[in-house]
Amino acid sequence: MCKKLTMIGFLVVLISLFISTVPVIGVTIESEKVYELTANIIGPGPIGTKKAENIESAAEEINKMLESMGSPVRVKVSVKFSTLKWGPFADKFYMDFRAGKAPDIVNLRWDPKLADGKFIIPLDKYIAMWWDLDFYDFYSNLWKGVTWKNNIWGIPNDICPAGVWYRKDVLRKLGYNDEEILKMLPSDGKTTLNKLAELAKKAVDAGLVEYGILHRPSKGAGFYATLLEFGVKCYDTLTGNLVIDEPALLKFYKWHADMVKEGVIPPEPPSWKTIHATFVEGKTFCTLASHVGTPGEWKKKYGLTDKALENDLGFLPFPPAVRGIEPTSVHEFAPYLITTKCKHPDIAALLIMFATSPHACAIHSAYTLRPPYRGSALEDPLIKDNEYIQKTAPSVRTVQPVPVHPNFWDYMTRAFNALKGVEAGIITPTQAVDDLKSFGTTIPHMEFIKK
Repeated sequence: MCKKLTMIGFLVVLISLFISTVPVIGVTIESEKVYELTANIIGPGPIGTKKAENIESAAEEINKMLESMGSPVRVKVSVKFSTLKWGPFADKFYMDFRAGKAPDIVNLRWDPKLADGKFIIPLDKYIAMWWDLDFYDFYSNLWKGVTWKNNIWGIPNDICPAGVWYRKDVLRKLGYNDEEILKMLPSDGKTTLNKLAELAKKAVDAGLVEYGILHRPSKGAGFYATLLEFGVKCYDTLTGNLVIDEPALLKFYKWHADMVKEGVIPPEPPSWKTIHATFVEGKTFCTLASHVGTPGEWKKKYGLTDKALENDLGFLPFPPAVRGIEPTSVHEFAPYLITTKCKHPDIAALLIMFATSPHACAIHSAYTLRPPYRGSALEDPLIKDNEYIQKTAPSVRTVQPVPVHPNFWDYMTRAFNALKGVEAGIITPTQAVDDLKSFGTTIPHMEFIKK
């Protein structure tokens, strides 16, 4: 691990961390100094296990180097991997923190409340110190997703651009050949959401699929991406304020209401299990609920074959629904964080640096089928010849992080609940927008774009 780290560079780092606490040269093993840390890591689900194992491997690599230097210093890390969902995992973290049992390292879904509430420390000094040594080739757009109030609070450990998955085999049954399919739905997303809906309707009307288009059954980064397709401005990067974009939101809700009437979208989104299973089985033409790494889950849980992935499935970024919008992908960050309860933050930062090395990044990518979050990992033997990862890697550059604002997810909850109401026919698109306008009055400094 950490092939980029030279021994000279490592010595500089280690001496800066440890020289003030114990002598490095001429100390017997009896005076060994062990730094013990804890880490709580979430998948969620088994697909994220490598994020935990990479922390453990980081400690092993550091200890090997320390031993080779004749240093008495050792690092011991106890890692707990959780398969809980985001919410329960976060609740447990806050309870543990208040009870004085917080881990040293954690990877929570990024929330600026973590910084404002003094649950975590900023990591700028480590990134600056070790930029040339390790962090130099992280994709630059990813840092935006962990920046708040001019500080960087976490280290990316995963990237999974959300987008559109569709069934090429269904389109072949409609009479299209592969050349025509690629022209209609190019991999760069340079098409339109309406073209996707048109094809989905044809598939439904022909009785080839049960569902035309399925979206998420809950809020999430992918839901935010569907708002971006319609040019909905949710956040002002200049002022840092949330935005209620009335005209764009109205188009968004009207389009979904129309799709329900036409039988393209069901009046109620089915469960995650149904979304995944029906798409893998070919009973759903298109899913807006997934990302480039989802085939890893489809293979493990739903029986997707390599042959079907290669021949029958297509992926593209979210295409625009209105003029003037570029195809986009999004990602919701759960970076490595260091808590304010950590007694050895320098060592915790060192562990994280090793756990996000090019090889560690490649290990995670190979296991999850997600593209690497740093460019040099693409040359690692583990994924260098993986055609799927190499093919989807450019999508990382289209990623927009979700807005970093303490009330953003409250906003998305309200917007998604309104969508469910519109699709179910309980409220009209206009009423949905009016509800969001009312919600906007409860958020400080909310900006409004009028009709």
